[in-house]
Amino acid sequence: MCIKGVHLITFDATNTLLRFRIHPWQYYSIVARDYGFKGSENDLKPRLLESYKAVWNEYPNFGKGLISWEDWWNHVVKRTFKGQLPKSADVNCLCDKLINDFKTAKCWRLAEGADKILNMLRNQGISLGVISNFDPRLVEILQNMHIYNKFHFVLTSFDIGCPKPDKKIFDHASIAYENVHPRACLHIGDDIEKDYKAARNAGWHALLVSNQKLKDKSVAAKHVFGNLYELHDAIYNDKVKL
Repeated sequence: MCIKGVHLITFDATNTLLRFRIHPWQYYSIVARDYGFKGSENDLKPRLLESYKAVWNEYPNFGKGLISWEDWWNHVVKRTFKGQLPKSADVNCLCDKLINDFKTAKCWRLAEGADKILNMLRNQGISLGVISNFDPRLVEILQNMHIYNKFHFVLTSFDIGCPKPDKKIFDHASIAYENVHPRACLHIGDDIEKDYKAARNAGWHALLVSNQKLKDKSVAAKHVFGNLYELHDAIYNDKVKL
């Protein structure tokens, strides 16, 4: 009931430990109705996705070193709803509400099996961390999900100053945690490039949690699990092969 040679295990946050309770564009649509929004969530989805991408390209990593992360999200929200609200709408108030609501269980839930696998690993004496492309709200979100105290550290791309797949964020984690050797570190996430390949490029072991059919031949089938329950059972039964 262990992974031989591994002393530190880190998890990605979004779509690994955490899941959206409803899609962000759905929640944006619901909240924005109080501000005069008349469109549909289907109208909003491409607008939100395009806005996020455009603002990230202009101000990478939630605006780190350029603008505040709150202003970064203000840009996303205002771009998403441009031309979609009456002129009398208090858009700044809408921005503040969305930023604050996305700290809470209104918008987030634990991924299936998250509690179970974290408890098992803690009981084994494994040190746990989080490495995620996220703004500083992540700590509060993990607290609100009642799992923050299960981790020895939480590293966000905003705090470290570089997002995955940059290996520096993994280097920082292994050095910060008592200078543990990369080969004694394992990262678990859902994204092939930002989690699986990025961790391996940093000299770490990596596992992928995804129920999507993978076409990338560089991902070993033995490293892929459909969900955290599957991964929990594989670890418990000593079936994980790194």
